[in-house]
Amino acid sequence: MPRSLLLLLLLLLFQTAVCSAQTAASLATQPDLGTIHVATEQWQGFTHEDHSGAYFDLIRLIYQPYPFQLKVTLSNYNRALTLVRQHKADITLAVSGHNSGRFLLSARPIDQDKIVAIYHPNFLQFTTVADLKPLRLAWNLAYDFGTILNLPRVGYEVLSVQQGVELVKKQRIDVYLAEQSQLDHYFKSKKKQLNPLQLKAIAADDIYIAFADTSAGQQLKRIWDQRFNALLASGELQQFYQQYSDFYLVTE
Repeated sequence: MPRSLLLLLLLLLFQTAVCSAQTAASLATQPDLGTIHVATEQWQGFTHEDHSGAYFDLIRLIYQPYPFQLKVTLSNYNRALTLVRQHKADITLAVSGHNSGRFLLSARPIDQDKIVAIYHPNFLQFTTVADLKPLRLAWNLAYDFGTILNLPRVGYEVLSVQQGVELVKKQRIDVYLAEQSQLDHYFKSKKKQLNPLQLKAIAADDIYIAFADTSAGQQLKRIWDQRFNALLASGELQQFYQQYSDFYLVTE
């Protein structure tokens, strides 16, 4: 065999061995994420008891290349936030950028809340968010729409959409601020009508996934941001979002 051909074959074998070693090393160092503990409120279409829904599916898509198990604690929103703040859970969902204290937020929002005002037109008319400042307001526990909308008055925190709607009907409050999809689900599931109340869309707020400020949370956030951007650049993320209703991919 000519010496030049022999050298070429040896070079090819060496390159193949190097590539194989690099691939094996990459697989060996790919982190096993273990158990990812998600604490969240239960939202129709997004976080179901059987771990289905748009938000859970998004988590599985993002962390798909990594071995992990999903553990879910369903609770009210306030407790979900508290569990992550206290490092008793790794992730919570749908956190406003205005509520970033003691969390690590994803670099990009995962969705957008459509905030609506429910009021009785016989007793109140308003045009802008600024008109809400002197009024008696309410919103769901820990949703903190007052801060998001820069309203100075402290609102009354209710435990459910039903409670908020009833308080408006009974004139205990002037306006109940709610998230559009939650309100739609309430009226559809309860077969109730909005009348005599009226609804007005007043704002949109980008919401994020929030990670515990721990070493595990930092790792989960780093992988999340990298994968989210990669899937966005490839177009796969846009296709994923199109499968769901009321799920908004915020790209600007």
